[in-house]
Amino acid sequence: MNAPAEIPAAEYKLFVRKGTPRFYLRNTNEGVYLSEKGIGWFIDGASYTRDWSEIAAVNLIVAHIPKNGPSGTCKITFRDGSVLSVLSASKWGHSDDERNVEYGRFLTDFHRVIPESARGTIKFETGLGAGQHVGMTIVFVIAVAFFVVLPLGLTLYFRDWEALFITFAGMGFIAPLYFMARRGKPAAYHPNQVPPDHYP
Repeated sequence: MNAPAEIPAAEYKLFVRKGTPRFYLRNTNEGVYLSEKGIGWFIDGASYTRDWSEIAAVNLIVAHIPKNGPSGTCKITFRDGSVLSVLSASKWGHSDDERNVEYGRFLTDFHRVIPESARGTIKFETGLGAGQHVGMTIVFVIAVAFFVVLPLGLTLYFRDWEALFITFAGMGFIAPLYFMARRGKPAAYHPNQVPPDHYP
């Protein structure tokens, strides 16, 4: 087995969750670390570790929190079906500039230290599942029709230019949806080339 690259910082102060993150009031478990053998984390005061060979898939997602900013999630699926999610969000689920930087450092180190022998057996993907992405795309199309196309049509039909302001406001409203849909498109990537737009 090829030895992993040197790790400049073993521990990262990021919140972690078992499974895929959904709605939670707040994040409570903090701490993920990398070692020569694999990845480790802390849940409810207990330490857990998994060998690199146990990782089946890595999925990167970046979401844009309205009026707040970007937030990243690195979802690691193990061969027994269990999932670890590493988050860049704050304790209350908000975008956090300092944690985004720490998360970016984690992503870079994490992908660099995975041994070559393990990389060939891991699926590296970005974005949401196909079904989720289709649903998000449908929501985006409906939002465009309701907040942009309809006001623009009313502006042209009634020659009421006030409706044009609604169009511009609507464009600002749906812009985050556009970026979420674009970043949420399922795609594969190589661990040596982590997509830059998946660093929040």
